[in-house]
Amino acid sequence: MKKILLTVFVLLVVFSGLVYWKNHTLQMGIAKANSEFINYIPPKISDWGAVETVSLTPLIDWHAETTDFKTEAGVSYLIKTGNHTILFDLGYNAAEADPSPLMDNMKKLGVTMEDIDMIFISHNHFDHVGGKKWMKANTFSPGNTQIDLGKKRIFTPIDMTYPGQKPMNIQMPQLLDSGVATIGAISAELIIGKIDEQALAINIKDKGILLVVGCSHQTIPKIIKRTRDVFSEPIYAIVGGLHFPIPEGRLKMMGGLIDAQRIGSGNGPFDQLIQKDVDANIKMLKDLNIQVIGVGGHDSSDEVIEQFKHEFGNSYRYVKVGKRIDF
Repeated sequence: MKKILLTVFVLLVVFSGLVYWKNHTLQMGIAKANSEFINYIPPKISDWGAVETVSLTPLIDWHAETTDFKTEAGVSYLIKTGNHTILFDLGYNAAEADPSPLMDNMKKLGVTMEDIDMIFISHNHFDHVGGKKWMKANTFSPGNTQIDLGKKRIFTPIDMTYPGQKPMNIQMPQLLDSGVATIGAISAELIIGKIDEQALAINIKDKGILLVVGCSHQTIPKIIKRTRDVFSEPIYAIVGGLHFPIPEGRLKMMGGLIDAQRIGSGNGPFDQLIQKDVDANIKMLKDLNIQVIGVGGHDSSDEVIEQFKHEFGNSYRYVKVGKRIDF
């Protein structure tokens, strides 16, 4: 009996030590990421042109317009401007299905890879690059196998590869084409490690900037500050994953015992985002007079989505697979 108790005690001590070490490392990483952000002075982008119209159609997300479409806790958007058709992220494909949910939904919508001339990767997490095996290899794929992408411009926030392609690793804010830019990579320290994430900025003529975001690991205040530091135009719209898994997230581990999105929010498992953080972010966005906003369900709860709908009223747009949002 004494041996069993001693073994349990030792295991608890070791586990507590690992938790302390992990949390200490996490807090140091968070402090470093915050310091880097504060001290970085981004280049200004002016006279960058504008687009007349923009449409955004979710190809992968948690909710769908009809039951014909496949859904999952991942992200992929089809963005059309006057000059470009942009594929923003590539979903999850958790089951490694063939065809993947992304390719299946594209087919239902009559969209082919040949229609797309630009691919924009927000960050290298499995639910945005097509699966865990691609994330681990610092690459991405629209399906269970990497197909020929032809000649496309590909923009990534870290060094990534793809057969026959040369993705452009962009760290700083940069113009991608007339009226289309990246706000540049912003680092965030999560419990699973450091991640660099970028958001897409599109300047809509006579309206302002549409920000398309993947997960907002950078945090919304940092995304807003970076955008306002780089551009002179007002922020007109924000659509994407705002990462508010409150009261709970979609991705569960260990048979549902661990809420992966929840413990990965805020400053880690001991300082997670709570409702007052959602309220504060909503107030900030309302103070900015955002005209259009849509919250993706892949990393935000139904409760938060309905709160945004209530707060923004006619300015709110539901993010659902197959439902086009026109600007």
